[in-house]
Amino acid sequence: MPSMADQVVGWVAGEPVPAPELDAYISELARSKVGIRLGVDAVPEEAAAVRAWAAKGLLADRLLEAEAARLGVGEPGSPEAWAGALLASGEILVEAPSDSEALACYRANQPRYRTAEARWVRHLVLAKKETADALASDVLASGTSAAIGLARLARQWSLDEGTRGRAGELGWVVRGQLAGAFEELAFAARPGELCGPVETSFGWHLLVVLGIRPARLRPFDECREEILAELAADRRRAALRHWWARRLAEAVTVPAGAEHPHCPGLPGSAHRH
Repeated sequence: MPSMADQVVGWVAGEPVPAPELDAYISELARSKVGIRLGVDAVPEEAAAVRAWAAKGLLADRLLEAEAARLGVGEPGSPEAWAGALLASGEILVEAPSDSEALACYRANQPRYRTAEARWVRHLVLAKKETADALASDVLASGTSAAIGLARLARQWSLDEGTRGRAGELGWVVRGQLAGAFEELAFAARPGELCGPVETSFGWHLLVVLGIRPARLRPFDECREEILAELAADRRRAALRHWWARRLAEAVTVPAGAEHPHCPGLPGSAHRH
């Protein structure tokens, strides 16, 4: 008769996980997208390794389910939900980052806090260059500013339905957001200057730059809360990883001789180094 150790995969918080549960777990895994991609049930000679690998996942899943129920974690897939529950229970402690740490992070990562040059652009797009040329001449001859003249024409003529109701306004744009030749013209234009027509795959564009916001390094005071929040989130994630490693070692056991050499409480497999 098989021993108890032969009939169980392991124990989670003292509760046995029967071997048939592992069989069902492997069958379910084999039908999943990941299992099909990896060929979980297609390599018989590697069955022992697959079984040991799947056993790690099964035992970890069982522990996750038990811990989520114990702690009242409503969203087990959310690291923030876990961190919140663990902080509330006192099982992890996370020291709030200081202003001096935030300032050190700011100084070490200044490229992250630089903003690119942005331009406020108004445009219209037309099907034919001849039409665009004629409308540009009308604006220049009207005596009104290019911005006002182009707004009037955009509402009436532009093929861009997304901006026609806004008098052709694209809003603030940075490099990489516009079509090639149109973007080059927009970032070379002087404010208030009627430019174009220039062709893109959408048609022929006329444009006016309404404002320029230069590239700049955001000051620390503007970034402070953002950096403090990032540092705090990093600490919560690190504390969560350490807690999980400790709980695996404390709560999961496997039959004697099946231990993973580097992961106490989890089954191992043949290793080659």
